[in-house]
Amino acid sequence: MTQVHASSPNMIPTELLKSDSLISNSINDYITKLNTLEYLQKNNPNYPIPLPSSNQIDLSDNGGDYIRHRRSKYDNDSLKYQCDCGKVFVSLPGLHYHLKTKHPHMYLNLMRRGRGRPRKYPQSEITFEKTKYDNFFQDPKRRSDWAAFNIKDVVDKVFEFIYRGKYSDKLFSNPEKYEDNYILDNLVKNEKLPLKPKSEICCDEAFYEYLSTFRNKTNEKYFTLLLKFILLFRECYDVHNNRNIPEDKKKQTTNKISPEQLPELCNKFYGDFLELNDFFGINDEDEQKEIIEIIQHFCVWLYKSEYTKSKLSLAD
Repeated sequence: MTQVHASSPNMIPTELLKSDSLISNSINDYITKLNTLEYLQKNNPNYPIPLPSSNQIDLSDNGGDYIRHRRSKYDNDSLKYQCDCGKVFVSLPGLHYHLKTKHPHMYLNLMRRGRGRPRKYPQSEITFEKTKYDNFFQDPKRRSDWAAFNIKDVVDKVFEFIYRGKYSDKLFSNPEKYEDNYILDNLVKNEKLPLKPKSEICCDEAFYEYLSTFRNKTNEKYFTLLLKFILLFRECYDVHNNRNIPEDKKKQTTNKISPEQLPELCNKFYGDFLELNDFFGINDEDEQKEIIEIIQHFCVWLYKSEYTKSKLSLAD
């Protein structure tokens, strides 16, 4: 016996066929589909009733029709995405949220651009990243409170916190006073960087330019965190570049090397340098998480300033 399919123009009005699926998880759509199915069966008794999928249940009171039901975290067949820690998730966004909150250094790796052909960013993503970057210091905890603060007081406080704290032996440098640190000394003097080609800019100059660019766009508390981040990131870079080198031959590199490779160090900085050293005394959990936001902002700034070709995505 010949079956008449839903695509036969002589049997079914076009307005009744709103989608390829006869069943929807929306109640209103389901009622519409049920009426459509009733029409099809009335005009063609041999029209086949669709079989249920794995996430549909039988409605015995409705003549054997089926409706979709929401997946549960207890449905083993739906658990597809597994974290390295052993937890399994129904969806990829669920795994991403877990990584962002529980394994921040692993989450940063997801945002890095891989090797090979450059990624083509959708216009919506470009707009989102531009908006988030441009509005970064509009957040209440980051924006300026219009209260002038003494930059030397901040420098003195941060210098004591980092270079005279109990974790100072984990750092590369051990300056006797803040004047011995290029970034701190220039911040107090409010020096202007010499004009030179971008290809000749070193890491220290990029660090200082970043702080100088945003020092007047934020408040004292947040600038203090920015300064801690920059100094610790600088120390991490020198420690990394001097690994496996005899003690008597180690030397500072941030005053010579280009900032091109700085984004490549993000995971090691957060996962190995900060976490393994108790964040160098930064005990506030909100500040620890905020460092991830600063890392993203700093790396996007490097990219926009043409100091690196590595692009780090701004995640929501």
